[in-house]
Amino acid sequence: MKKDLVIIINGGGTNGAELKGLYRKLNENPNYFVFYPGFFPGVFVGEYFPKSTTKDFVRFIDEVIEMINEDFNKVYVIGYSLGASTTAILCARTDKIDKVVLIAPIIKNPKYSKFLRGLTKSLAYSKNLTRVQKIFYKEFIVRFSRVPKIHIWHLQKYLYYTRRYLRKITQPTLIVETLQDEMVKKKSIDFLQRVIKNDVVRYSVDSSHFLFFDKAVRVSVIDRIVDYLEEA
Repeated sequence: MKKDLVIIINGGGTNGAELKGLYRKLNENPNYFVFYPGFFPGVFVGEYFPKSTTKDFVRFIDEVIEMINEDFNKVYVIGYSLGASTTAILCARTDKIDKVVLIAPIIKNPKYSKFLRGLTKSLAYSKNLTRVQKIFYKEFIVRFSRVPKIHIWHLQKYLYYTRRYLRKITQPTLIVETLQDEMVKKKSIDFLQRVIKNDVVRYSVDSSHFLFFDKAVRVSVIDRIVDYLEEA
């Protein structure tokens, strides 16, 4: 019996830990072959978003397309954060993807100055923040201050490049929308819902961009993704 291929594409500036719970849950299904490259070229992973080369990124896309073209029953692609933009490129390159899941999708450049001012104001009134937000905000400010600004420029170029592919998503799509997201605004999700050329299901959770560190919503989000992939 042929298996279904599930590809999980992580976001940027991460060590891959966010999606390990999702990976483990999906991997319990004997009918799935789950491919989760926690690190891959083009994702700005590692010590303070190091620059990745276009050559490496193109090679990664080509290798994933080769995998998709192998003898699988169905193909599902899950993109988290910056990985949503990479997912759009894959959708543009092949018609063998059956379903797409976008989790807290970053599809445009955050306005960092406004974002940092908001973080500073939020930390000043930290009693109103969740535990996840407190941890993330403090860590983000430390890391962002150390990021060479040329790397931010490369990130902006990447998002500008991938934006043209968002209209190439023609598969049924589940969007996990984080209502307390620090970087993804509702209008970005509205835009995705307009341009995706198929049915879009929005699943909203009252959490931050780093929802998989939030015990209050992590299990429910993972279960919703699993159910969506298994729906006929």
